[in-house]
Amino acid sequence: VDLEPAGMHSARFRLVAQQVFSRPPALVTQRLRRRCQAANGLSWSEARFDGATVTLPDAIELTSFAAQLDDVMASVRNANRKGVWMRVPLSQGGVLPLAAAHGFRFHHAVGESAMLLAWLPEDEPCPVPDFATHVVGVGGMCINERHEVLVVQERRAATTTSQGSWKLPGGLVDLAEELDVAVEREVLEETGVRSRFKSLLALRHQHGAAFGRDDAYCVCLLSPLSAEIRACEREIAAAAWLPLPEYYEGTKATSARQGVEENFNAFVARNVIAAAEAGNLDGAAIGLAAREMPAPKGYLPGVTGLTNRETYRLYSGFH
Repeated sequence: VDLEPAGMHSARFRLVAQQVFSRPPALVTQRLRRRCQAANGLSWSEARFDGATVTLPDAIELTSFAAQLDDVMASVRNANRKGVWMRVPLSQGGVLPLAAAHGFRFHHAVGESAMLLAWLPEDEPCPVPDFATHVVGVGGMCINERHEVLVVQERRAATTTSQGSWKLPGGLVDLAEELDVAVEREVLEETGVRSRFKSLLALRHQHGAAFGRDDAYCVCLLSPLSAEIRACEREIAAAAWLPLPEYYEGTKATSARQGVEENFNAFVARNVIAAAEAGNLDGAAIGLAAREMPAPKGYLPGVTGLTNRETYRLYSGFH
């Protein structure tokens, strides 16, 4: 049997063979096969939770890819791996039909590549969660010392029932962006007003939003650091400081057009007015304050509940 794959220097391969055959017999076949697969261009490595990751070479010959993938998937099955991942860049999209024939399906796509997943066990349901289950948005309730709230009218509202209504400035949270940073940014972008986060007032959780994802929308209490309005002309038709009761009446009118007694914005406005009347319109007295917490050490990145930063934000009414 010719053990030297084409293109490998004999001295280097002898060293690899010595390393492989010096290991316990149970590992010899699997590891030698992986070395040969890597030399041929397509390889796999172990992943967490009994998974495997198939790695594509920089250049692929579609005429030989199917046979290579057959060998790799056979090796993965023999190793009793369960979920198999394969990242495919746009430039190598020709492999997608061949991967689909082996049970690969799209798990998610970001930028210039798609991540595929093949779940191999036929007697076990796939436990891998869907990618990006939620869209997260923020709205800023920025209230000045005169108890006026900063509001905007969108040039093109999401629904006809809200077209022309006064609403809180806000938008989507960027990836890796903190909620407090996001709401301050959105308020500045839409109105030109600088502000400071005080507390998280309320969170709305809905289903079937953009791209079929769930929607988490957070209303945050802000204090203004400037007063002059310079609205974004591209997105905003009008912006103003309105007395809280006037804004509340507007939210009730929108609720009626939407066919509900009280929508989310009206609920928040009503409770904020009550807090203002009781003299409790303060981040420490209403809502959940933000606290910087040290992140756990020694954990793998990308694990649910952990973080890739040294600190994380905690929003809580506890002290």
